[in-house]
This record gives sequence, C-alpha cells and structure tokens, in this order.
Amino acid sequence: MIGPVTAAELGGFSLFRGLPDEDRTALATVAERRELADGANLYAEGGPALELYLVERGQVTLRVFREGHTIIVGTFGPNEPLGWSCLREDPVALTTARASGPLRLIAIPAEPLLALMSSGSAVGRTLVQRFLNVAALNLAATREQIVRHGREGVITGG
Repeated sequence: MIGPVTAAELGGFSLFRGLPDEDRTALATVAERRELADGANLYAEGGPALELYLVERGQVTLRVFREGHTIIVGTFGPNEPLGWSCLREDPVALTTARASGPLRLIAIPAEPLLALMSSGSAVGRTLVQRFLNVAALNLAATREQIVRHGREGVITGG
C-alpha cells in the first residue's frame, strides 16, 4: 500500500524546502502518491494538465509527436518537478510523460498550488520565483541542445 503524503516529505523537495509547515501540510492533504510501471503514461500531449508531479523514485521521459515520429525532449528524475503546464492559463500537457522503469511520484492538484501562489503572501511569492527558476533552467537546457545541434550541421559560405 502507498501511504499518505506528509508535509515533511514535501519539504524534502527543493520546490517546497523551507516553506512553512502549515502551507506544506495544506498541500500534502490534497496530494497523492502514485506508482507507475515501466512504459506507463503519466499524461499525454494535448490532454488536460491538472496536476504537478514530483518524482520520488525512478525516471520519466518526455516525448512529443511530430511529423509521424516520437521525439524525446527530456528526462526527469528524483526531486524534479514536471507537469508544471498545469499552472498555465491554458492547462494542456505539452508533452507525453512516460515512466522509464518503475516510477514513484507525488501528484499535487493545480488549484491549491495556484491559490497559494496567488495569495499575495511571502510563501506565494517564493513559490512563483521557484517555478520561474524551473522554467528558466528548462529553457537554458533547451537552448544548449539547440546550440549543440546547430553546430553539427553548420553550412559555411564558400
């Protein structure tokens, strides 16, 4: 049996580390621990994005489907948040997330997160900054992939 999520466990994730116990407790009460088998989809590209996921154990591979092909666009492991499209104005999954081996994670519904982030409190501000940091780090990683790819096929004038 998979046990309930605790405030202390959420505090172990960098996204929630150092936040007040009462805020982590409020999120823990609506959070759910899940286990997925190798190859199981967590969510599908184009589907509703309703939850944020925190990887406890295992790895998730993100894929997109373009021009008849599946392309791997990222991998996430322990302590990494994914599914943060749930925080967007149009909460639609931009990728398909699939377990790469046995996976254990915590799912947190978007609405309580959005309520805390928009509360005007110092905790809400901290969460917004931490999610923006997640987005910035992902954009930087994507930029590096593009730069590396661009160098492989440079056409020079001549």
